[in-house]
Amino acid sequence: MIDLTILNRSRGKSVLLIHGLFTTSGYWLPYLGNLKDCRLLILDIDYRAIGEPGPYLQRVEEIIATEAQGRVDAVVAHSLGALLSSSLSDRMRRTSYEVCPVYGATRLQPERFVEEIEQRLRSTMSGEQIRALLAQVDAALARHVVCNPIQATIYLPETDPYFAYDPGPVGRYFKGNHFDITAAMEEIGKELSA
Repeated sequence: MIDLTILNRSRGKSVLLIHGLFTTSGYWLPYLGNLKDCRLLILDIDYRAIGEPGPYLQRVEEIIATEAQGRVDAVVAHSLGALLSSSLSDRMRRTSYEVCPVYGATRLQPERFVEEIEQRLRSTMSGEQIRALLAQVDAALARHVVCNPIQATIYLPETDPYFAYDPGPVGRYFKGNHFDITAAMEEIGKELSA
């Protein structure tokens, strides 16, 4: 369900990376240079059973307990990964950066979104399979309650054809979109390196 890769083991500041739906831990590769001063705990998540997020959250908490002595300095989560990040208690994380969190968003143009995902996945999932997984995600999102939104800095794209986000009290906008979070990751990297 969730695998782990650790990079930069000797660095002091620990950062947990949680990718979104329809991606893997490889999603973070273009952004790792922004986090080179941090010890990185990179999750690789199979979201196919996300309709019941409890076991996912339990596994994330186990990883934090065993690999970060019970608390990471920061969590960086993208899209559906923010569902897990926002469910962590304060004792498990000092702060969070949630980029394009879908737990506070409305999906726009659902069929166009399915087509985009199908194209990006290059036939590894059919449109029907994508819709079925999105239905599970919608059920999980409907039951989701944010543990402590004050602990998270929310990054939202200036434009996004697929989601309308609720920025909350701590929303920051970046140039990019749901799939290109380069500008957000540059800002996060600067904050974590300070």
